[in-house]
This record gives sequence, C-alpha cells and structure tokens, in this order.
Amino acid sequence: LLPLFNSFIMAVGKNKRLSKGGKRSTKRKLGDTMLGKEWYDVVAPSTFNKRQIAKTISNKSKGTFHAADSLKGRVFEVCLADAMEGDDALYKCLKFQLKAEDVEGRNVLTNFHGMSLTTDKLRSLLQKWCTLIEGSAEVKTSDGYTLRVFAIAFTTKKANVQVKKNCHCQSS
Repeated sequence: LLPLFNSFIMAVGKNKRLSKGGKRSTKRKLGDTMLGKEWYDVVAPSTFNKRQIAKTISNKSKGTFHAADSLKGRVFEVCLADAMEGDDALYKCLKFQLKAEDVEGRNVLTNFHGMSLTTDKLRSLLQKWCTLIEGSAEVKTSDGYTLRVFAIAFTTKKANVQVKKNCHCQSS
C-alpha cells in the first residue's frame, strides 16, 4: 500500500499563478476607443484668408469632465502657406502657433501665440565666413499685449574684395 500513496503527494509551496484574492481576469472590455471621442474644427483669427485650418479631437463630455476644458490652452502649429492659401515662397517658410482660447459648439477659437522660421530655411540662411547678428526686445502694444521680438541678420560675403577670410563685423 505504501507505493500507492506516494503518487498523490502534493508539492509544498505557493501556487504562483494565483494571487491573493483569487484569480482575476485580465481581459479588458474590447471596443472602439474612437466612440468616446469628438472632432472639433480649429478656427484661425480673422487676419488669415482660410478660417478653418485644422481639426482636433477630444474625449466626449461626461459627468464632471467637460471637453471644452481639455481643448482650451492647446497650441496648434500651422504653416502660413496653409492658412493664407498662397504659393508664395515667403509663406512656406513661416510657422504660426495659435493657442485655443474658447470653444463655441464644435469650433475651437484661437489667438496668435507665436511665429517662427522653419529649421530648413534658417539653416539655408547660414553660410560660411558670414557673421550672424541676433537681437531681442520686449515690446508692449497699445492694447496691453506684450510681444517678445527676435531679430536676426547676416553679413554678406562680398566677391572680388581683398579682405581677410576670418574677419567679422564689429559689435558696438
């Protein structure tokens, strides 16, 4: 009889597959995550030719969560060529940042937030043996806005002039 009982002896230790509180299912509800989202039109200020410049997405309002609160404060970056509907070369290298200020229905109203050059245009302006001059100033407008203005300038390389290769413009 003794060999018969040896086959029924259980292993000593913990069952690692079961945690405290029993077995928990790891399955989540499968469904389309986009069903809980709403699309909004981003509306540019009136200075641009094209008013509706982009679309953005937000979770639907439910309970104490309001979709308008999650949209306010977002910053959208738009190429000026897209907002002005032009093929001018100047439009293609400028980017505008527009900040969401208010939500009316399905429209997100924006205000000017900043402007910058595209990196490829800035890199194309830099050349060897030319001096880069930068300056900045904070300016207050008559309607109470504060603007931080950055200026950038480059010296030109003059052809057929006998000047040392490593000379630079003077700072005053």
